[in-house]
Amino acid sequence: MLVLLAPSFDGSDLGYQALARATGLLPYDLRTRIKAGSWGLVKGFGDAGQAQELASRLHAAGFPVVLVDRQVASDPDRRHVPVRGLDLGETHFTLKLKDRDMRIPYGALTCIVEGEVQPGRAVSASSTSAASSGAIRAVAPDVAEMRAFREAQMTAQIGYLAADLHFATVLWVGRLDARVFEFGAERSGSVGVDLAGVTNLLATRAGVRVDRNVRVSSLASFADQATPVRAASWPPASGKGRSEAVDNRFDTYSRLVGEAERLARQLR
Repeated sequence: MLVLLAPSFDGSDLGYQALARATGLLPYDLRTRIKAGSWGLVKGFGDAGQAQELASRLHAAGFPVVLVDRQVASDPDRRHVPVRGLDLGETHFTLKLKDRDMRIPYGALTCIVEGEVQPGRAVSASSTSAASSGAIRAVAPDVAEMRAFREAQMTAQIGYLAADLHFATVLWVGRLDARVFEFGAERSGSVGVDLAGVTNLLATRAGVRVDRNVRVSSLASFADQATPVRAASWPPASGKGRSEAVDNRFDTYSRLVGEAERLARQLR
């Protein structure tokens, strides 16, 4: 279980001191993992009871925390559904999907997670460097393995901007892929500006936050670890395009933030 501190934490010296007293962690350590304005990973536990105990202490001290199951990162039900366009109405917005349109009330949206997706990005180099040298052995890869390795290296260089829409009542995630999303005739010439314009407008009407903290959040560092293959939204299996490969860091971070926001809404 992951004990996550909400973005509303003020990041003041007094706040870090109080957080240190409640957690037993050093203020310096907390400053490296907890930042005001973004979800932060206070601590991870293998035992749910220990996680609940810490969460209860933090709640008693006035800190906004939620408990998120690690399995959220690899939940196959939290798949990405491509969104080709949006129509914003007065009380509802319409998702234009591949084969149909979906009319959704603004209140059903819990948050938007925006950032860069790098298809094929898997475990970071730092996560693999700790492997024991005794476990390393010389191998002679075959042609298929070499081809897969080259494709993985090529894939990792391709990135695109995207925004994930998370909802209160369903687990699937609506993904706005900036490469194919229909922004309309009014374009600024900058994909980043155009995507931010869409997400900011949608977030304002729905009364939710846009999370753009994947580069700085300690939760993203946790996400930047090996994830089981079943966590893939689009497994890079034979016959699939490279653009359909997953990004362990962004995809996992987005799922965890989406669940944290959903749980935080339930507590309010």
